[in-house]
Order: sequence, then C-alpha cells, then structure tokens
Amino acid sequence: MKINYLMLLFVIIISQKSFSQINNFEIQKSIYEKSKSYNDPNVAISALYNMIALQPDNILLKDSLMREYYAISQWAPAYMISREILSADSENLIALEISCITLQNLGLKQQALNEYETLYLKTDRTDILYTISYLQFELKNFNESLTNLDILINNSLTEEMYVSVSNSDNSRQEILMRAQLHYLKGLIYSEQNNKDLAKISFEKSVEISSDFQNAIDKLNLL
Repeated sequence: MKINYLMLLFVIIISQKSFSQINNFEIQKSIYEKSKSYNDPNVAISALYNMIALQPDNILLKDSLMREYYAISQWAPAYMISREILSADSENLIALEISCITLQNLGLKQQALNEYETLYLKTDRTDILYTISYLQFELKNFNESLTNLDILINNSLTEEMYVSVSNSDNSRQEILMRAQLHYLKGLIYSEQNNKDLAKISFEKSVEISSDFQNAIDKLNLL
C-alpha cells in the first residue's frame, strides 16, 4: 500500500513538472511572438534562449535565434549558432550561408572562402561564385580569381545581373555584374603590373556600364 502511494506521488510530481515546463514554454513563446510584433529583437532573443533551455534539442528554435542575431548584425553569436546547427544537420544551407557571411563580416576571409566554396559545391549559385572570386582577389589568389571571373563572364546568367558596389566617396552604385567582373580583372592585372590588360579590362567595364565610377577613375589613372 505504501509502495503504491509513493508511486502515485512520484507520478503526480512528474506530471506537475511536465505541465510546468509546457506552461513555461508557452509563456516564452507568447513573449517571443509579441516581441516580434513590436520589433524588439532583444526580448525575442531572451525568449528564444528560455525556450531553448526547455527544449535544448529543438533545431528550429536555434535557427530562429541564429536569424535574430544575423538580422541585427551580431556576427559572432550568429556564427556560433550556425556551426551548432550544421553539426546536427550538415545539409542545412541557410545555416551554411550564414556561417559564410558572418565569417566574412568578422574579417576571417580565408575561413569565409573555405565555407563559400563548400556552399558553392552544394548550390552552384552564380552569386556565391562571384563572392568566391572577390575573396580570392582580396587574398591575392589572383590566378584562381581570374579563372572564376572568366567562368562568370561566360555564364549567360550574369548578362542581366546587377551588383551593388562601393565607390571611392563611400557612395553605393548599382551596376551590371559583368562590368564589375571586368573591373576586378583590371584590378588583378594592375596588381600584376600588366597595364595593357588592366586598361582593356577597365575599358570593357565602362563599355558595359558607362557610368561605373570606379572603372572610370582607374582608366583616368592609367
């Protein structure tokens, strides 16, 4: 009789604990949803942490937390969470792309390049190859960058694609991607002291986008 009573008591305690956790989770979920409607990322992040504490294996919660940090440009925690998600699901392309972007924004260019190359192999996306070629240029991997720039130039998809670039006066300019691709080739040839090929590339860039200020400035310096 005593054993049955103890077992019943144990079941009641466990049930109460489970109910309390569910109740707490719903409260935090409600707080999260309300904070999103009020555009309050700090409260949203706090509520997500509380929900993760109650459901530590819930990948969707970690995904939401990663996106919250990414949205407010908190690169380090966004990166750390992306890696945790990828350790559980290596095919999660959103987490992989956020891992790439956060590494790039943290200034870890070689690590970012490695991640972008992995992402490109999984997606074959033109914009990813563009970023790879740009990082290769920044890291002075000129031959690899030139190879990828030529691949992009010969890709019909880049004919009508646009990119946003920063000018010397810190303004932004939308130009055709192919103009930027030839411009990058010109920068590489300039670094290699090949002024003739640099001039040809800058001229092609201006031919495609006649108002491309960066290319115009480079031509004026030659």
